Amino acid sequence: MVQFLPTEPLMNAMTTASDNTVAGLSKEQTLHLLRERLKEKGDMPIFSASVNRVHLVGSDPEADAMALSVEILKDANLTTKVLKLANSPLYNRGQGKIGNLSRAVVLLGFEVVKSVVLTVKLIDSFQKQFPGIDMTGMLVNAFLSGGFVRGISSRCGVKDIEQAYICGLLHNLGEVVVAYALPDQFRGIITLQREQAMPRRKAEHQVLGVELAELGQDVLSGWGFPQSMVRTLGAGEAGASTRIRNQVELTGALSSLASQTMGLLYAEHPDSQKSLRELKYELAKVAGIKGEEVSEALEQSFKESCELAKTYGLSRQHLMPRLRGNADEDLEKLARQFSFYASSEISDGTNSVSTSTPTSTAEAVASDDAPGGAMDANLLLSILFEITGLMTQKAHINSILDKVLEGIQRGVGFDRAVLCLLTPDHGRYVARMAKGQGTEQLKEYFNFPINSEGDLFSKIIMEGNELFVPDIRQGGWQQQLPPGFGQTTGAYSFMVASLRSRTRPLGMFFADKSPSGVAITREQQASFNQLVAQARLALQMR
Repeated sequence: MVQFLPTEPLMNAMTTASDNTVAGLSKEQTLHLLRERLKEKGDMPIFSASVNRVHLVGSDPEADAMALSVEILKDANLTTKVLKLANSPLYNRGQGKIGNLSRAVVLLGFEVVKSVVLTVKLIDSFQKQFPGIDMTGMLVNAFLSGGFVRGISSRCGVKDIEQAYICGLLHNLGEVVVAYALPDQFRGIITLQREQAMPRRKAEHQVLGVELAELGQDVLSGWGFPQSMVRTLGAGEAGASTRIRNQVELTGALSSLASQTMGLLYAEHPDSQKSLRELKYELAKVAGIKGEEVSEALEQSFKESCELAKTYGLSRQHLMPRLRGNADEDLEKLARQFSFYASSEISDGTNSVSTSTPTSTAEAVASDDAPGGAMDANLLLSILFEITGLMTQKAHINSILDKVLEGIQRGVGFDRAVLCLLTPDHGRYVARMAKGQGTEQLKEYFNFPINSEGDLFSKIIMEGNELFVPDIRQGGWQQQLPPGFGQTTGAYSFMVASLRSRTRPLGMFFADKSPSGVAITREQQASFNQLVAQARLALQMR
């Protein structure tokens, strides 16, 4: 059991020993400080393009959970986030430890996964705050390692290839966590390696009192991951002489050797003293496959990572191996081959998927009464991040609900958005908050007794449903709505979704585009539901 230390001695232990290095911590101090920092900072950063891609998939009515899993698996930290949530007591009730992402998505549900993706911080802001730490490079390397392990696993009969991929993806989790939560200590390790030619593990012990791999295991274990996955992070210098007794040890050995291979290609100071030929031989020996198959898996992983870079608008520099000019001829040949491929496939600019942090809502929109219109993807994403910030800060629920309405009206492009809430006795639903021009009629109109048999809105609120009505004048909708709805409100095309806290009904969101007469698009329907899901998640987290 780790003993939690008082704050003052811990802060004293962190004082700098010189201008270039950080004074060492004990293992207990590092574990305590790391846990506290992760609590303060929240989840680790992900590519902002990951948010865009997941949101895009989530807006496609034809997409399924597997399509969402494919996008999530491209990002190591996002994969960690979803698996962590699936193993939390809130969602995992007697399901057993989950190490498979597709199973996690099924357990959580499509809407929950789409919502929690937006609660993770962006790499962009992290890079600006700590420019000396290449978080983007770490996550690209993680993707390379994961793809390498997956390629070998598919050739050697591993039963759960997806879980093997995730183990390869998260093998260097300790490095990513410390770089994010303890950046000064991480830079201290780099300084010792660079200026004193100190081996990586020795530098880790001097600064942290413990190896990064052990810290990764502690974090992963604390997040409720299966122990079979936790153990693969500490496989160490696995090699051909390693005795493989089960699938867990096989996955651990493959993850370790894949990580060492990426270190040879990309690390400033590689941990392994082995040559590329030796590592490929050991991978083939451990996996029981031919050397040519190892080479094919490595090339396949690199090409997949180049596709990722193009999709996410990353610079080719993140995929360019180091040309060391040493005696390892195989390594130099492969590095030049990969460099040529990256140069020919990836431009230095960004593609159409933006990775920049959106402008703030205050910059994008000037007035609370601004009319709706076309959907503004950048503004919508900005508002979603503001909602995330409010949730992280545990802001008052009214502030979050107000921001959700703002997202529906301004970001999604509805003319009007209204939140109706049940009275304390659940006898009526009444309009409480609204955004947009001409909401006075809606606020005055929405004040009705609950009648699940004769009132469509009552039925939606009490049963937890969602509804899109393209035109109330067609299809017999007017008979199901309260008296005089169309004439009084002028709302002929609208969407409505219930607001609930778990199974308890609270009210509904209503949004329409009737004043402008513009049709509601499928993308707007999906984005409306996404924002409502954020509101439900905020209530669930309280």
